[in-house]
Amino acid sequence: MKDKKIVWFSAFRHVVPADYENWLEKMAAEGWQTGRFRQWSSIYLTFTKGEPKKYRFVYDPQVSPRKDYVTTYEQFGWEYLGRMASAHFWRMEYSNKRPEAFSDTTSIVQRNRRTISAVSVGFFIFIALEILYAVLLTVFRDSLSASDRTQLIIAGAFFFILTVTLGAVMLVLRKNEKR
Repeated sequence: MKDKKIVWFSAFRHVVPADYENWLEKMAAEGWQTGRFRQWSSIYLTFTKGEPKKYRFVYDPQVSPRKDYVTTYEQFGWEYLGRMASAHFWRMEYSNKRPEAFSDTTSIVQRNRRTISAVSVGFFIFIALEILYAVLLTVFRDSLSASDRTQLIIAGAFFFILTVTLGAVMLVLRKNEKR
């Protein structure tokens, strides 16, 4: 049996923070442990086979956390796993009652709205790129070679797909903002 596993695009398959946390908890219960989150963890996340553990994971987007952010979580027994873009990850082993980092619906909604804000940055960047590509194709249409036009059209189509995908993610997050 393999003792390492790489999961590709996990953050894109579990876009709602609660779903991502639950998926991580399920992996830990099956004995698949992750030790650190890094910038590229949304693309690939490495797990090591070990003892099944009952962990509570927390996905907490914080672009500019307070100075005492890490210390505060650690004082309550949470283990810091690292950061993926603006999302910080925490875990706590437990045996009885599942611990909560967000104790009420308001704090859960605030966390999910921070996630929506982070996704919306990419969404608006890709909208701007779509507009730029449309302008380039319109203004320079006659001076571009067929190959250049084709490349711009392909890039524009790629950015369009990413824009639609990010828009859909924002809708899913908005629909699930109380979870």
